[in-house]
Amino acid sequence: MKRVISYIVTIVMVMTLFTGAAFANPGNGKGNEKNKEFKDMKGHWGKQSVEKMQSLGILGGYTDGTFQPDRQLTMVELAVIIDRILELRDTDDDDEDVIENDGEDEDTSDVPAWAKKAVKKGIDQKYFNLKRFHSHVQVDRLTACVAIAKALELDPVTDFERNPFKDLGMLNDEDFGYLLALYEEGYIKGYPNGTFNPYSLLSRAQMAAIIENLIDQDEEDSDDETAPIWDNDDAVTATAIRATSVELKWSAASDDVAVVGYQVSYELNGVDKVKYVSGRTAAIKGLEADEEYTFTVEAKDAAGNWSNDGPSVTVTTLEEEVADTTVPTWPSDALLTVSPSVSGVVTLIWPDATDNVGVDSYQVYQDGALIHTMEKEANSVNVSGLSADTEYIFKVRAMDEAGNLSVSLSKTYLTD
Repeated sequence: MKRVISYIVTIVMVMTLFTGAAFANPGNGKGNEKNKEFKDMKGHWGKQSVEKMQSLGILGGYTDGTFQPDRQLTMVELAVIIDRILELRDTDDDDEDVIENDGEDEDTSDVPAWAKKAVKKGIDQKYFNLKRFHSHVQVDRLTACVAIAKALELDPVTDFERNPFKDLGMLNDEDFGYLLALYEEGYIKGYPNGTFNPYSLLSRAQMAAIIENLIDQDEEDSDDETAPIWDNDDAVTATAIRATSVELKWSAASDDVAVVGYQVSYELNGVDKVKYVSGRTAAIKGLEADEEYTFTVEAKDAAGNWSNDGPSVTVTTLEEEVADTTVPTWPSDALLTVSPSVSGVVTLIWPDATDNVGVDSYQVYQDGALIHTMEKEANSVNVSGLSADTEYIFKVRAMDEAGNLSVSLSKTYLTD
């Protein structure tokens, strides 16, 4: 059996930390009730993953009835998670023997007391660099992956011709090597469009989805004969209609174990078509202009049982494909904000842009140079490597599928 199985068990245990006191606001302890519906998860893309993790007792919510799915993780929280991974993996090691100098010669004054041991261990074992470690800076995918790869003592890949991602061209060789090492071990994967989005920030819902994907790689339940079911108010909607394509989004089905995927069925030129997806959105392409289509969604569980009462929607495609020349727009009060700089790292945050067809991505510029292209769901990014007492001009532009660019949200920022 693949070595990843042992790590799946470990990570499942580790994720119980996310509802502990260390990661909750004062007064918001964890809620351990299984199958409790969180009031802030309705319609959220991660609802299925969160509910599955909750049903397994891995993740819980807060006493105010929320799960806080979009709360982003910080570096100090990542340190505690990795520390727990190592403790669970190396149960025979004496923790006091692992930390040789106990980090006493390092300045960890900004680290909360509950995380000091974990941070000191990370510095001592060199999967954290104190010069790049900032307790309250939000963690992006690349930072987390590199730290975990080092902590697991993986050898970085040096043959960069095997790059499976198309958006990693600007990474330094060390980070690139560790990221590919995790990929080759089967611990991570990219997005369906072939990107990894290394600078996207991690949230609680994203971590729930990551664990769900890991578990689903090897989960089998041949005794499960109960198919997923839909509520009466579940629905599928068309979020974008064009001449030859339609984008769909739907509610989450429920299952006694877990829903692991969906299918969209429809008829095209008298032929039955089916598209399979793991999430709750789908882009249906290759349609005929000015034609009526009915799309029906069904859900599948881990044992291969399919629902048979899924919701449907009927749409008519546009008469003809009109060239899109309309640029995305920002809300009238839109601002680009920059967090206080911490040793050369800032966080840029922007609101959602809108478009007549749909926003495709966000482009981030530093002093006129494009430094990041973020997925359409992103609203923030970390920018590192900045010099002290230096003025920078940051800009963000929204881009639609036709390549039309919005005006820039701009912010001039002087680092400390």
